Amino acid sequence: MNDQSEVPSVQQLGQYLNALLKGGQQQAARDYIDAQVQRAPDSAAVVHLAAQLHHKTGALRSSLAHLNRAIELMPDQPALQIDKLHLLTSLRERKQLAKALEHAKKLATDNKNYQQQLARFYTQLNRPEQALELLTPLRKAHEEDSVLAFDEALNQWFVGKHKAAEKLANAVCEQKDAPSMAFYVRALLRKQTKTKNHVEQLADRARRDEVADTPIWFALGKEADDLGLHEQAFAAVTSGNALQKKITPYNEAAELDALTQMADVASTWKSQGRANKNAELTPIFVVSMPGSGATLIERYLHAHPQVTSAGEFPDFPQLLGEAISAYLAEHPGATRAQAIAAINYGELGKAYLKQLQDVADGNSYVVDKLPFNFLYCGMLKKALPNAKIIHVERDALDTCWSIYRTLFADRYAFAYDQEELGRYYRHYQAIMSAWQQSLGDELLTVAYEAFVEDTETTEQTILDFCGLQAASAQDDFVKQVPSVTTARGEPLTTRIYQHGIGHSKAYAKQLQALQSALDGEA
Repeated sequence: MNDQSEVPSVQQLGQYLNALLKGGQQQAARDYIDAQVQRAPDSAAVVHLAAQLHHKTGALRSSLAHLNRAIELMPDQPALQIDKLHLLTSLRERKQLAKALEHAKKLATDNKNYQQQLARFYTQLNRPEQALELLTPLRKAHEEDSVLAFDEALNQWFVGKHKAAEKLANAVCEQKDAPSMAFYVRALLRKQTKTKNHVEQLADRARRDEVADTPIWFALGKEADDLGLHEQAFAAVTSGNALQKKITPYNEAAELDALTQMADVASTWKSQGRANKNAELTPIFVVSMPGSGATLIERYLHAHPQVTSAGEFPDFPQLLGEAISAYLAEHPGATRAQAIAAINYGELGKAYLKQLQDVADGNSYVVDKLPFNFLYCGMLKKALPNAKIIHVERDALDTCWSIYRTLFADRYAFAYDQEELGRYYRHYQAIMSAWQQSLGDELLTVAYEAFVEDTETTEQTILDFCGLQAASAQDDFVKQVPSVTTARGEPLTTRIYQHGIGHSKAYAKQLQALQSALDGEA
């Protein structure tokens, strides 16, 4: 396209840029659209297109610069505000995101869809109270909108108001266009009883050939399990898993190979970090497999007046991945293991602490409960020498049954087949065994069963490891709802239940394939 001509239309620009991208010419596409911006700096459409192109090609900072300029030109355009919020989320700029949200919510206050999107950003920021400030009046003005009511129910759950959440969820589930996830959330909100359950309704509604009904099957499994209807519960969960597996890509060979490589790294890990030893903020990493009971540990710590929880905070593996990718780009012949050994962990730790500070709320300790940080225990200690790492483990079959009966959507692709789940779990065990040997007493392993059966002793062990003194505020810790990311996918528990131990025994016959995989026979 001739640069000497007049500025092309946005449609022409889009077609030309797509052609460049299809040809693999990302930098050429960015250079071209930047040139068009220079020629038409006051065209909001052209500047916005530049922002979109830069975002699409991974140049997030320059995308933000273009987007800010587009907003200067059209400050009242909701679509631009939403684009900026998505971009700040991708950049993990939580303080800027909160500030941008405060500005954005003042615009288009009568635009239901726009305000609902803003509420979802507040939810992602772990600010369900502010999400409800937008959602509650919206829902009252649009009582027929089942999705809006479901969003409000979710946030009521996330602030610990499970009765209000259940009331809303019940109303949503009575509507013909109810989101299928509403049935699953309703099931999680409390333990169902013989006189108050929805098993019959769920059984009538669920269809084995409809992927959209996947959450309904998991809801039925949960409610039937609550009632001790084990055959029905297992059949429902199996149907749900079969449907979810259809839409969840999983390359098991590649995944297990990566886990094997990580176990090799862990078994030979020796280096300790020097930078960031005296950081004012102390991260507490609670690592585990999903379903291991780590939320109890998180709640106990979060109840302490010096501690807050960031929930499943994804930043460390993201920052680590970015550092590894940058190293491999600079050293084309290097292996991933070589990159892991060579990257600058001091800078990695500083970047993580900067982002963790945004959610610390003035506390000196922050819990990061992202389960799959178990992969990176040695890297965590090298980047953050003052960090505390607590590994929560539970009986293998109990853990895997908990995973198998939980709907994680596309987060854990190994979870929807018994044998795949068992094989993944064995690799997890190998990795954690290697980290325990390498890190020694720098890694505390807590058994879920010990926490339930001897809570006081286990609590003291955790406090001693973290360097904390017991606080009376922790006495009622099970009633804490530490974070939105913790609440999602987990039942609301307000007591420590003994029946969590050995829960899989009632399903031992149906879980033989899983047990064989755990034993290394499949």
